Amino acid sequence: MVRHWNSAIVTLLTIAMSGPVAWGQWSAVEQPDQVDILHAGQLITSYVFRSGFKPVLWPIVGPDGHRMTRSYPIDATQPGEDHDHPHHRGLWMTFGEVDGMDWWAEGTGRGTVEHQRVVERIETDSSAGLIAEHVWKSPSDDEGKAKGTVRDVINETCRYEVSGTPDETIIDCEYVLRSSDPKREVEFGDTKEGMFAIRVPEPMRGDKPGGQLLSSAGDRGGDVWGKSAAWVDYSGPVIADSPEIYGIAILVHPTSFRAEGLWHARTYGLFAHNPFGVHDFLPNRTKTPSAEIIPAYEGGYRLAAGEALHFCYRVILHRDRWSVEEGNRRMEVYASQQPRLR
Repeated sequence: MVRHWNSAIVTLLTIAMSGPVAWGQWSAVEQPDQVDILHAGQLITSYVFRSGFKPVLWPIVGPDGHRMTRSYPIDATQPGEDHDHPHHRGLWMTFGEVDGMDWWAEGTGRGTVEHQRVVERIETDSSAGLIAEHVWKSPSDDEGKAKGTVRDVINETCRYEVSGTPDETIIDCEYVLRSSDPKREVEFGDTKEGMFAIRVPEPMRGDKPGGQLLSSAGDRGGDVWGKSAAWVDYSGPVIADSPEIYGIAILVHPTSFRAEGLWHARTYGLFAHNPFGVHDFLPNRTKTPSAEIIPAYEGGYRLAAGEALHFCYRVILHRDRWSVEEGNRRMEVYASQQPRLR
């Protein structure tokens, strides 16, 4: 994966300087262990079948050829990065309490999300991506012992579709989750550990100079955590001490399950939307006007046998920072579009 990186920077810088004429074709190329999403023959991102305990998107290349997620732990050679939370890998979708087991952290006693197959590669004049199937497998038996019978807990279908311009990269992400056993319900617990997540580049962190979080509710920095918002923009430099600012925005489609869920967005670089957790957030969030809004649901959720949960997000990697007005404008456009998976 690292082998693509240097050529991607050079080519995308050339594209950015030469303008729309150079903005060529999109393709999705399946490799033995990943699907590479290419624009004009250069890597934008890879869907990696297995990194740690789950599939991820990594690396993700944004405007001007910059890598827009933390490199560690997939590439631990980058200087200046904290080596904390090794389960924070690129862009991913997992949760910390399902049927009493943990798919968020990694290691002994944790569940795995296993890639099964690529159902479809998406290639159009303006986008490329894939639809894939995953299975969330228990760590061992239900008691989390070192040895035991692994069982399938959740069947997941996901869609990643990448588009954009020289000024921004857009990644549409959808997930449909069902119980693997059509006669068995699945219980999602009430925890802050989840769910749709990105680990931002180290210099962009909200606790470093130039790093900033802004939500649709107008909250900034640490005030974003534990609150509801239609979108959040995380911005700052992607190269240490650089005056150039870039941003990563996550928009939650209004049809997404519990779109009003709370944000597990930390100033140390974790950037996540959580539709299940409540009790970890409410007592610990800061007292801004948005804190007066109490979720209309109880934490956790019991997924009935035969029921499906549908999650829809748009990630926009862009130059500069967003204002609330710009974020709301982009949210209005996204909300007018329909999800693709059923």
